[in-house]
Amino acid sequence: MSEPVDPSRCPLCGQPNQCAECDTGADHPCWCMTATIPQDTLDGIPAAVKNQACICPRCARSESAEKP
Repeated sequence: MSEPVDPSRCPLCGQPNQCAECDTGADHPCWCMTATIPQDTLDGIPAAVKNQACICPRCARSESAEKP
């Protein structure tokens, strides 16, 4: 059995994803609704967690966690 997905965490790096959909107090759409995310980044999301959590802005920009 797999662990439940935390919708507030990026499925690629595990960091907070800043998803407005997860914030019940947010009065604006999620940042990802207007972002252009490279297809290779989307393809890197494991199948088991696709469509269950937003990726974070850093992963959406395809930036490595090692970069400042």
